[in-house]
Amino acid sequence: MDLNMFFEIGELNARLNSYKKKKERSINLSAEQLLKAEKPYLALSGGKDSVAMAYLVDEAARRVNKDFRMWIHISSASFPGTLETAQKVAKQINRPLDVYDGGDAFKFLNNKQKAIFGKNGVYFDSVRSYAKDKDLCFTGVRAFESKRRSRAVRAKGQVFYSKSMGGVTVCQPLAYFRLEDVAAVMAEYNGIMHPIYSKMPINNEKNAMNEDHWIRLGYTIQKDLWNRGTALFIKINYPEIFEKLAEKDPNINNYI
Repeated sequence: MDLNMFFEIGELNARLNSYKKKKERSINLSAEQLLKAEKPYLALSGGKDSVAMAYLVDEAARRVNKDFRMWIHISSASFPGTLETAQKVAKQINRPLDVYDGGDAFKFLNNKQKAIFGKNGVYFDSVRSYAKDKDLCFTGVRAFESKRRSRAVRAKGQVFYSKSMGGVTVCQPLAYFRLEDVAAVMAEYNGIMHPIYSKMPINNEKNAMNEDHWIRLGYTIQKDLWNRGTALFIKINYPEIFEKLAEKDPNINNYI
């Protein structure tokens, strides 16, 4: 999979009635939740899924005449181009973007006292802080990304209450979208793609959900992903970042 192939797949899939029905269900679900909410927001990562979600939620909001904000967590661990991608999306759909500055995340790389991710980590602390005055959060989770996410979607559904995310209702409009459906949204809405998708992919096999394995945007310091090709991906495509990571945690070299 490369960027050209992604958009070619998207253009073809966008013509299918099955996709059109899936997209309409997603928009309708988003509209229903927006009508129930007073202070909704969309969690934007800058990755393909969250950007595709932004276009569908924006369309839903226009249909029901509701507004929503977007929020993104940015730190030294964000891949280059993440903030710029989010800003371009916000400008394209004309929605406000709130940016949380996580500062130097590398200081947490070997800090056993405070986790970076996880429900009790630094990232979710910022999520809960932002959500204090919010009541609805849209997230770009897809069941076909992994078995873990598939189990979570089956257990919780597309809409559920989350204490760990700040006591808000969570809506996952793309929960049942496959990669080709995301590609269709991006092709249809002239979607803005993060520059990471122009880099050389490492794993071209199918994932556990029989979906094409392509680049996933996360954070450079997500150590649980280093052994899944991320360390090698960073070394090849972002050598300067790899050197910084290796200086902070030499264990990353074990995954090359």
